[in-house]
Amino acid sequence: LRVNFGTPEFLAPEVVSYEFVSFTTDMWSVGVIAYMLLSGLSPFLGDNDNETLNNILSCSWDFENEEFQDVSDHAKDFISKLLIKE
Repeated sequence: LRVNFGTPEFLAPEVVSYEFVSFTTDMWSVGVIAYMLLSGLSPFLGDNDNETLNNILSCSWDFENEEFQDVSDHAKDFISKLLIKE
């Protein structure tokens, strides 16, 4: 199955690249939601949709923001296991 719709900041890299989607596609979105719930920040949000999609494709994110200083290592590990580019 291939899809080409969704809210840009929640899209998995395979959706952005018009590749086949699977269970891990949904798990990516869970990782983005968990990141946002714990920090109030979006891990890939750019200044526009194109920048957001490029950020997703580069899979560049971290826990460096001060919003993560009180987040447990278990929570960070959970997110890290979800935001993996296949």
